[in-house]
Amino acid sequence: MPSTEPVTGRDATRDKERTRRALIDAATALFSTHGAGVSLADIAARAGVSKGALTHHFASRSALEEAVMTDGAQQFWDEVHAHIDLAENRPGMLMRGYIRALTGNSAIMRQIFSPTYLLQIMGNEQVAQNLMEQDAASWREAFAADGLSQPASLMLRFAAEGIAMSMNSPYITAEELDVTRQYLLGLAESGSPSLLDPSRPPADTV
Repeated sequence: MPSTEPVTGRDATRDKERTRRALIDAATALFSTHGAGVSLADIAARAGVSKGALTHHFASRSALEEAVMTDGAQQFWDEVHAHIDLAENRPGMLMRGYIRALTGNSAIMRQIFSPTYLLQIMGNEQVAQNLMEQDAASWREAFAADGLSQPASLMLRFAAEGIAMSMNSPYITAEELDVTRQYLLGLAESGSPSLLDPSRPPADTV
């Protein structure tokens, strides 16, 4: 017979985290398939909770949308950093991780760069605009500290993003993807002085 005593302490915290995670995942899936107008009741039902539980965790629709967008931005950040090779302690380390993540076989990146991703659906919402501006500022700061010159960093970044947009389409074959990926990774190495940020001293090499 199940216990009727209230859940407290760490178990209660874990339950709250699981419920919050389920709501964010449900909202992400439904926004992607049905658009931003999907009802809160449908989101709660998909998450397997009551609408009251949803409003307990997210006091308003805007709060839920903000949580969904923030979660997506964090997943992108984490995926890029998971592709960084810490042994490459030289300029361009972040950029090489960025290129690997965007041009590899990452399910997260395929979702983020799909036409039905949240940025396309919610991009005109004010909450999305504010979060995108904050996220863009974080990436600019991170790339500015990566040791590559701004022109080189921008060129490599936008090239990798363009490839990510073309993946799983007739516009890039597996061979073309591999060739381009290797070429960009080569360009992101610090062998050419023109790639380096002249305002930063060279990093120690391993």
